[in-house]
Amino acid sequence: IGTAPAGQWTGIRWISAGPVFPQIPIAGTGKGSFVTVNLYGWSRGYVGFRNDIEQDSSMSSLMVSTFSADGLHWTPGRPVEMAGLKSAVDITQVVEGPSGLLAVGRYPGVACGGPATIDALWTSTDGLTWSLVQRSADFAAAGVYRVNGGSTGFIASGIEKDGTTQAVWLSRDGRSWTTVPLRSPAFGKFVLDGATNFAGGYVIAGAVLKDSGCGQAWVTPSLWWSMDGRSWTRSQLAGAATANDAYITTTKVSDHALMAVANEWDEATQVSSQQVWVSSDGHTWKRAASPSSMLGDGIMTDGQRGLIVAEPVTGADGPPTVATVGDDLAVRTLSQTGEVPIYSAAAPNWSTAIGPTGVVILSSDGLDLWLGVPAAS
Repeated sequence: IGTAPAGQWTGIRWISAGPVFPQIPIAGTGKGSFVTVNLYGWSRGYVGFRNDIEQDSSMSSLMVSTFSADGLHWTPGRPVEMAGLKSAVDITQVVEGPSGLLAVGRYPGVACGGPATIDALWTSTDGLTWSLVQRSADFAAAGVYRVNGGSTGFIASGIEKDGTTQAVWLSRDGRSWTTVPLRSPAFGKFVLDGATNFAGGYVIAGAVLKDSGCGQAWVTPSLWWSMDGRSWTRSQLAGAATANDAYITTTKVSDHALMAVANEWDEATQVSSQQVWVSSDGHTWKRAASPSSMLGDGIMTDGQRGLIVAEPVTGADGPPTVATVGDDLAVRTLSQTGEVPIYSAAAPNWSTAIGPTGVVILSSDGLDLWLGVPAAS
């Protein structure tokens, strides 16, 4: 299996590899014991985690990591360091930065309203051996909700340990984190929704608050850009509407393009609306007139292109829809040949990753793996 072509992808040829993903550990014998499987792609291959969680009073777990350069041949799993964690942790995200990979761990089932905090971080330079990050006291006590990675490093967002002060943290290596003050006039009174970074710098997403009297506030979805993560400028978003309720998210299409999506709610008209913008530098944003509805299915990226792998409609069995997303948000559906994976509504929750050889899909039990080899024009 060679490296995926660099041009515009036109089709996917699927190879069914069966149970090539390492099957250790197996589920324990305790009542409620279960295994979780997670899969992620990066510039040098694919990484996977298999976690046996014992749902008893200890909520202990045994987690191993595995690596593949091509998506078909996997190394035996290696134990992941868990010392000091109070219970089982599930890997929910892996992001790539200039120094390697950063894995995000969260305690399962503890969020009750609002996003779950990040409870553990690991770094790796090869995707196989992971080192648990010993976070500083202030960073560990903070409520860190989101983390992102790119060629400029890593960025995290959340609230400081006082439980109210919104904050962003920067890191080059994923181990040492520096708090970024968000008190400049460029921000004013605002709500932080998240942050991301790519080749064009750093972008913070949120909503500016404006008191409308009677204890009510109007909000305007907004973005702020910085080249260095310290000096910030509020971006102009054509058509951004002030509403009773609004929030905005940013998604990386590639290392050279970001998508922003704002959702707004007007209490008077009882109408919700959505607007989409795209940017190649993080500072200047162009409104997308008629964005594809598929963009809501989630975009994966290998840094060079965006990819969507959408499951069939709810309750149906069938193959996924696979489409590329260009830096201009153009969505192009790919033809599929070979041993096409068939999604079953009775066994949902595929893991999907894009990497150097193409697209990998792994069933939720880890027993079935497919590699999609792309063809280009």
